[in-house]
Amino acid sequence: MPKVVPEYKEEARRKIIQHASHLFSEKGYTRTKMTDIAESVGVSKGAIYQYFESKSEILLAVLESYTALRELEVRKFLNTKGLKFLATGDFFDKMLSLRKNSLLITPEILQETAGNMTVLKWIQDGSEKWLQGLKDLIDGLIEVGEISISISSEVLARGIIALRDGLYNSLSLGADVNKVRNTWVEIMGILMKQALN
Repeated sequence: MPKVVPEYKEEARRKIIQHASHLFSEKGYTRTKMTDIAESVGVSKGAIYQYFESKSEILLAVLESYTALRELEVRKFLNTKGLKFLATGDFFDKMLSLRKNSLLITPEILQETAGNMTVLKWIQDGSEKWLQGLKDLIDGLIEVGEISISISSEVLARGIIALRDGLYNSLSLGADVNKVRNTWVEIMGILMKQALN
C-alpha cells in the first residue's frame, strides 16, 4: 500500500471541510448526509471516514476553520490599521465576505445541533474566546493610552459583538445589506469616537 504524504492528507481534509461547509449551508446540517459530502468531494463515503469519524466531527472542523480564518483576518486588520478601522465599510465588507463564504451559525444550525453537546460547547467556548480576545485588545489600548473611555473593556467588547451579531441576524432575515453596512459604520464610528483618543 502506498504511503500517504501529510500534505496530501491535509489537502484532503481541507477539501472535505470546504465541501461540507457548502452543503451544510445549502441543505442544512441534518439533511446533509455523509454520502452527500463524499459525492461532492468525489470520493467514497469510506474515504471520508479516514479523516473524520462522524458528521459532527466534520461540523466542528468547519466551524474551527472558519473561526481561524476570521481571527486571522481581524488580527491582520487591527495590526495594520488599528481599532478605528472596525468602524469602516471596508472592514464590514471583508467580514461579510468571510461570513458569506463560510457556514453560518444560524438558529437552524443551533437547533439542528442542540442535542450535540460537543458542538454547543465549542460554539459557547468560541464566543467566549472572541469576547476575551477583543477585551484583551481593548485593555492593551487602554494601557498605552489610545482608549480613554470610562467604560469597562468587557462592556465595550460585548457591545461590539452584540452589534455585529444583531446586524448579522438582520441580514439573515433579509435586511438590506447597504442599510446594515451603514448602521455598522455609523454606530461603530460613534463608539470609536468616544473610545479612542
